[in-house]
Amino acid sequence: MLLDPEQISLRQDEDGVWIANSVLLPGCHAFGESKHEAILNFQEAAIAHLIALKDSGRPIPEAFRDKFVLTA
Repeated sequence: MLLDPEQISLRQDEDGVWIANSVLLPGCHAFGESKHEAILNFQEAAIAHLIALKDSGRPIPEAFRDKFVLTA
């Protein structure tokens, strides 16, 4: 798991959908029909977000530098 679930913020929108994000990874969000699904979706979105940052030459947030290593 990339992030501890305690590092993920959850809120429920007016339609009942759960939205997940983290201050550790600005700009990354995910949603799900349950809290659990939102957290799992956020974990997947976080990996894709970090790959996109790396591929575009943008810096990896410091909280992930020791956890996120890409190999050729």
